[in-house]
Amino acid sequence: MQYVKDFDAWNTIKKRIQDDTRTVNIREGEIRWVTFGVNVGSEIDGKGASFARPALIVHVIGSNLALVIPMSTKVKDVTGYVPIQWKGKTVSLCVHQMKVISQKRILSRMGKIPANTLSLYKQFITMFFTL
Repeated sequence: MQYVKDFDAWNTIKKRIQDDTRTVNIREGEIRWVTFGVNVGSEIDGKGASFARPALIVHVIGSNLALVIPMSTKVKDVTGYVPIQWKGKTVSLCVHQMKVISQKRILSRMGKIPANTLSLYKQFITMFFTL
């Protein structure tokens, strides 16, 4: 069965996110559910009714933006996928899909990685973008 992108349902959710007035208190190194939505082509999409997936908060930018890396349960041996251990499972940081997002997209906290581990992941990011 082929995945069909539901842009209309996402547009409804996106309007609700835009109008949301809640504030989100996030920190570097947290893993959070993030509403990525439905995107174009091979850009990573969220899943389920809220179009969300886990993401690592790499950097907080002011009070409105964050640099995040989406996560995937798919582990691929290709450039851009960094396998990590999270809650006893091997998952991937999709470094090739890293992006700046509005903090309005950030949902519940799943946990936090140690500062030294975050520093290591930032080294992987730097290596990826210096290819």
